[in-house]
Amino acid sequence: MFLKRTITKNVNIMQLFKPKYACIHALTRNTEQSSPEYSTINESEVSKFSQIANEWWSPNGPVKLLHTMNPLRISYIREQLKNKKIGDEVSSSSYHHHHPFRGLRMLDIGCGGGVLTEALVRLGGSVIGVDASDENIKIAKLHAKKDPILHGNLEYQCITAEKLLKQGETFDVVCAMEIIEHVNNPVEFLKACAGLVKPGGGYLFLSTISRTPLSYILTILLAENTFKIVPQGTHDFQKYLRPDELQKIIENIKNDDKWGKVIDITGIGLNPITSKWCKLPDWIPGKFDVNYFLTAQRI
Repeated sequence: MFLKRTITKNVNIMQLFKPKYACIHALTRNTEQSSPEYSTINESEVSKFSQIANEWWSPNGPVKLLHTMNPLRISYIREQLKNKKIGDEVSSSSYHHHHPFRGLRMLDIGCGGGVLTEALVRLGGSVIGVDASDENIKIAKLHAKKDPILHGNLEYQCITAEKLLKQGETFDVVCAMEIIEHVNNPVEFLKACAGLVKPGGGYLFLSTISRTPLSYILTILLAENTFKIVPQGTHDFQKYLRPDELQKIIENIKNDDKWGKVIDITGIGLNPITSKWCKLPDWIPGKFDVNYFLTAQRI
């Protein structure tokens, strides 16, 4: 009853836990790769994050949860790529401990101010960070100038995934972290992301929030409305995707044949005592009920 009272009375409680877009119900059908003419940009979301552009690098600002999550994101990507074959190359993690992404061309979609992007470069990647917000890209470029180590291996562009796909770009690694829940059409967006992954073993890394009662309580009732950890309106619960839905989207993308497969799904959580993110062990019930990472590989 508590959850139901928090919803506008005109909204049926059962409708709340259905995905926002009708296209999600067609996940079991094979889908052709995204048309590059289609835009998944949500202008209100772009505007919302543009307004906080100046605070992207404030560790206690409106995106502080991304700062605290970033070490785990990097650790997860590093772990998934360790000694993995990408095309004709093998990830050099075992040979370059301090630069495990050396030799990899990487894309960070929805890079914001560059929190993840810069970390990928510092670990040896050649990285392009893209965002639909020009304000975010300006802040990212300004911050990058502070560290000479980043020069030469980092580029920022105000461009969409769909436009990059139209240009024929491909990458060894594509990251779309904490962005799926902010786009207009997650299926089309994910198809564009998948099309940017290099054939023959490239990787796609995703992170998002599952659509469950627990995630509603934690991310909206508590994080937004009660404790104001993130600005109100940051999340739209009906845009959340469960892991099984996300996996179906990825594995039903149609290339010449099958695009690829999901090779890992890992549940993560925030320790309220240490304020650090961690991977959730298998014995925890509902470990995929809130935040999770997903790795897919293109064949």
